[in-house]
Amino acid sequence: MNNGSPRRQGWFPTLALLLAPLLFMALSIVRAWRNAAGAGNYTGCRDCFWLPTFGHDAWLFAILLGALALAHAVRRRWLAIALRVFASLILLVFAADIALDSLLSSRLHFGDVLRFGRHVDADLSVVRAALGAGRLAFIVLVLAVVVGLCGSARRDARIARVFSIAAIGALAFSAFALSRPVRYVNEIFTWNFVETNLPQGRMRTFSAPFIAGQQRRVDALPKTCAKSDDFGGNVIVLLVESLSAWHSKLLGSSNDWTPQLDAIAQQNHYFTHFYANGFTTSTAEIAVLAAQPPLAPAGKLLIGFDDYADTRGTLPDVAHRSGREAAFFTTGDVSFLDLGTWLHRLGFDVVGSSADPFYKGMRRWQFGAAEDAALYDRVLDWIDTRDAARPFVATMLTVSTHPPYVDPRTGKIDPENAFKYVDAQIARFYRELDQRGFFDHGVLIVLGDHRTMTPLHEEEYRRYGERAFARIPLIVAGAVDMPAVVDAPFQQTDVVPSIADLAGLESC
Repeated sequence: MNNGSPRRQGWFPTLALLLAPLLFMALSIVRAWRNAAGAGNYTGCRDCFWLPTFGHDAWLFAILLGALALAHAVRRRWLAIALRVFASLILLVFAADIALDSLLSSRLHFGDVLRFGRHVDADLSVVRAALGAGRLAFIVLVLAVVVGLCGSARRDARIARVFSIAAIGALAFSAFALSRPVRYVNEIFTWNFVETNLPQGRMRTFSAPFIAGQQRRVDALPKTCAKSDDFGGNVIVLLVESLSAWHSKLLGSSNDWTPQLDAIAQQNHYFTHFYANGFTTSTAEIAVLAAQPPLAPAGKLLIGFDDYADTRGTLPDVAHRSGREAAFFTTGDVSFLDLGTWLHRLGFDVVGSSADPFYKGMRRWQFGAAEDAALYDRVLDWIDTRDAARPFVATMLTVSTHPPYVDPRTGKIDPENAFKYVDAQIARFYRELDQRGFFDHGVLIVLGDHRTMTPLHEEEYRRYGERAFARIPLIVAGAVDMPAVVDAPFQQTDVVPSIADLAGLESC
């Protein structure tokens, strides 16, 4: 009968048992450093985020240590294995949360796992693009430790005591650290993945009296409508992945990553205070194509395209009511999040995607997409071969500058040169349109889909405050009568009403 005395086990589980706490603490240091370098940088309080981050991680660390302590103390083998698996899952998800934050500046939400998990090919396309030697070694290390933890369930009273004492120490430290919170909206960055996934206040539905009161306020607002003459030409809306104001020297950045686009803006019209309505491509698609603010309905954790299925007032609706063809082009996979189904439901006559024969044999990148150059060639080919008698409204969505910002010319992760590549391709597309006489009667609208999924720079926050989270470029080129520089604030949901006015429809 086992009396709790130590029993021999293989070197691999023993090594994993030693590495697991060290790995967790190392990951916690990385997470705290990212918070200090990110939120701490633009809040002007770099030292405010270290202790709270450690405090939130410490009680989770205590649970991991407690599970390992119990695994070495209990007599039932199945329970010991279950406790080790539980501890391993904590470590695995903790590492995945930090890896996702490093890649996309986004936390690991279990709702997102359910939402994006069914698109394995698209998910892997992003991971593969970011998978250098360092990240690969990190993944191998984490998986090795996790497998090692699950590899044994033998009892050892001495190990159980050590882990128990460590768990109590971690809890005491957590209590101390959490007694000194950040007391700022960005405190949520310090939460561990468990706290991040707990129900949030925004999930509660509004009461009927509150809804009625808000409706009365809306109804009381004066409604102003206008109608212009139809300009008779074509419209192209170019939605550029992650294009942000901080890339543009023209828009006040010290970076000069979009010099050719800046030159186009100065030759035409540009907005200095234009804002994205969300932080993802899908929210931009809802705002720019459906002309609705992409707000999650009360009671729902995530936004879905099916929440915006009303076709009235959408870009295809505006196109059709003005006698125009509605087209959408991307090199990405439109089955991702059922985008293609939603586009067809909205009424687009043409939906181009990564499956188009035009891209056959081309090298593929994130989301199975060919590089941006191929998208511009595809749309130019469509313009050259379609029936020119019917004008069109076309939307283009680029992919090349999706995180992790790979430069297609080199295949390397290189944010600056990836955006300079995109800048050059936009300029080439602009010149090709100009050579075809497009701008004699047509309009090109270039805008970002959202600000990059990266922390704010100190320079941005100092100049623009919280508005910097949403600042993106908007350039209008072609046959349109408007000021050269628009300093008034506008947002993505204003694009469709503006096109409606341009096309001679009433806009309110």
